[in-house]
Amino acid sequence: MKKLLIILLTIALIPISMSCDDFDEINKSPNDVNQIDPSFLFTTNTKNVAYLYSDEGYWDGQIASTVQYFNVGDGYNSEQHNALLWTTGFASPWETIYEHLVDVQAMYDLSIEEGNTFLEAVALVYRAIFIDLAAKMYGDVPFSEINKLDEGIVFPKYDTQKEIYETLLIDLKTAKNMIEAIPGSTVPVLDGYDLLYGGDKTKWIKFVNSLRIRMCLLLNNKKDELGVNVDAEFQDAAQNVFTSNDDNAVLNYLGTSAGTSFDNGPMRSSELSYSERMGLGFLNTLRDQNDPRLYRWLRPVEKKWDMNIATATTIQYTDPLGQTFPVEVLPYPNGYDLDTNMYVGLPVGYQKSWTSYNAGPQATSVEPKTTPFNSRLAEMYFQDANEYVGMVIITYSEVEFILAEAAAIGAFGVNDAESHYKKAIIASMNDWGIYSDYVGGFDFDDFYTQENVDLSKASNIHERIMTQKYISMFFRMEPWFDWRRTGYPDFEPPVDADQPALTIRYLYDTPNPPDPAYVANYNEAVERLEKTEFVQKPSKDDNRSRMWLLQGTGKPY
Repeated sequence: MKKLLIILLTIALIPISMSCDDFDEINKSPNDVNQIDPSFLFTTNTKNVAYLYSDEGYWDGQIASTVQYFNVGDGYNSEQHNALLWTTGFASPWETIYEHLVDVQAMYDLSIEEGNTFLEAVALVYRAIFIDLAAKMYGDVPFSEINKLDEGIVFPKYDTQKEIYETLLIDLKTAKNMIEAIPGSTVPVLDGYDLLYGGDKTKWIKFVNSLRIRMCLLLNNKKDELGVNVDAEFQDAAQNVFTSNDDNAVLNYLGTSAGTSFDNGPMRSSELSYSERMGLGFLNTLRDQNDPRLYRWLRPVEKKWDMNIATATTIQYTDPLGQTFPVEVLPYPNGYDLDTNMYVGLPVGYQKSWTSYNAGPQATSVEPKTTPFNSRLAEMYFQDANEYVGMVIITYSEVEFILAEAAAIGAFGVNDAESHYKKAIIASMNDWGIYSDYVGGFDFDDFYTQENVDLSKASNIHERIMTQKYISMFFRMEPWFDWRRTGYPDFEPPVDADQPALTIRYLYDTPNPPDPAYVANYNEAVERLEKTEFVQKPSKDDNRSRMWLLQGTGKPY
């Protein structure tokens, strides 16, 4: 079965050219696995890893709304997307992850056959990334018995998270050692097939080590239960991690076809509904610290209420990044409680017709999903490609936040939390083009010395570091995992929530077909979950049941 899959992938990925002048060549099977270079699957797997991070971090998944980056408007699964109701199978990446793992296994097998140590190491890294995500999202998941149909294993067991992470930590270190041992400064891969680093060996080593310290921090609360020395793994990896934004593991959208375009651009979306609106709490956090990234991520309202005018007028508003927008300014109506700011968000969990929010007496005249009284996300989120909307796996900014947090909580022997914290924020500002585009020049010291930014002024430095990390990782998955293990930021409950608490895991996909062996494996994994006080149904397979990573930590609730 595995060989058949590789053959099918070969047919799909490799153009077959035949010379009519050479019958010997014609008679050679173009489907011979031994003639395939695993570099072809390297490109496919890199794209799959990056796309999964992108799609789950934006609005294809449920995470961005759970951490209250945005709220979805009328009619389009608003309950689910605002973290009020996560149903089985809804936006679940389970099937996608395990489909991608088939491709990773094919690359791994081919790289061994070809003797390509680098691609064998990359296969270990990509497998670790996919399994790590599956385990963080669901709990115990199939791992050691996947892709073994040729051994008669149709329904693999669900490995425990403890077993999974003990293996993944070793796999990542093994992969790093394999790449380090490759002679020279480049890695053996066909030109143009390394989409991340163009064959740069040094950057690959930094990438793997950066993933290792992320994983070690994830496991810090549970490290005493593991058979691997997490402290030693972190310290080994931290010696050579990302040191600048040039190291970022980011794949850019090309925008040349549906398959190479951003999810909400015209090539992949039939209707630009603008239904996603920034969460009011997140917007207020940005506003309270005069954060210039607000202007990169959000447009001003198209209609603004003003208490100081008597007649409507249209102005040309220029934001601090030099972007100009027409804004209709309206006299403030009596008898209403309206937001007069230039940027207006939507309360997360808002279940009423959101076209009426902040619309005052014009509530009945606005168009659904295009209400001008709430700020839309920036236009870059509705384009096929933009330099600031990429498929981000891990960045230098995140690495510095990891080091800052480790220093703040006294973990892994890391020191100087404030230095790492500053570097992390500066790197984020650079990622979003603030230094290059801020009108008059961006003064980091002015920004940093604010009461709610300066780490030395924080009553709880751990919370402050996590809050700034959360801000910097707008539309990414990691803040959800961070919140679960630390409780920071301390999110306000959704305003109209009919659910008892924010979700902390995805529901398993129901066994299909309902084969007794499959059901038995599923039931074993479910029984290893732990109900929290918010679980209201008989089954432990609930969005608010604790997986092993959270059991015994008292987090996030």
